[in-house]
Amino acid sequence: MKHGRYILLTLLLLTVAFSATAQRIGGGLMLGPTFSTMNISGNDSTRFRTDFTGGVRIALIPKHFVFGAEIDVIYSGQGTSSKKGLDENNNVIRYKEKSHYINIPLLLNIYFRKWKKDEHDESRIPRLRIGPQIGFCVGGNEVMEVKGKKKQHYITPWERGSYNYIDYGLTAAFSYWYVEVRYTYGMGNVFKEGEKSSNHVISVTWSDIW
Repeated sequence: MKHGRYILLTLLLLTVAFSATAQRIGGGLMLGPTFSTMNISGNDSTRFRTDFTGGVRIALIPKHFVFGAEIDVIYSGQGTSSKKGLDENNNVIRYKEKSHYINIPLLLNIYFRKWKKDEHDESRIPRLRIGPQIGFCVGGNEVMEVKGKKKQHYITPWERGSYNYIDYGLTAAFSYWYVEVRYTYGMGNVFKEGEKSSNHVISVTWSDIW
């Protein structure tokens, strides 16, 4: 865990340092599906579940350099699901964990070529984004499906034994045109109690900046 924090701190410092080369502020939107799961110690039955993400981007854009920086504020639907199994009565069961986060990544933007003088958006420039992320859990729910019937239990972070308020991790993304593929590797413990658990989220978004 200490090594992970050192990595996040290093990326944070690099992002701040390179942002000094930026000459313009831009804004943008992002929206698309998420494919998320959890790594839970002692549980090898977790599967990906689909949800959505959306939010805003504010970027420091370079004019004569290939490095920039940005901060995002995004909603992210996350969680995990299990493969189908049988209970003690041989009923088909399936379990889902749905969680809701407001995530704030601070990213170093690496453009694969310099911006041209007459360019006002980044859609034609391939780019890589990498940096630390902090997330704030705003709730979730557990869904148990038995013989096709669903039962839901809503959870709030302030409940005992539920989610931790704060999650953190490392985000990396590749973008070209208006499409971005982003992966977030969670380093924090999702649940307050029980086995060690961490979020892993892939998103495919429409993303632009101007």
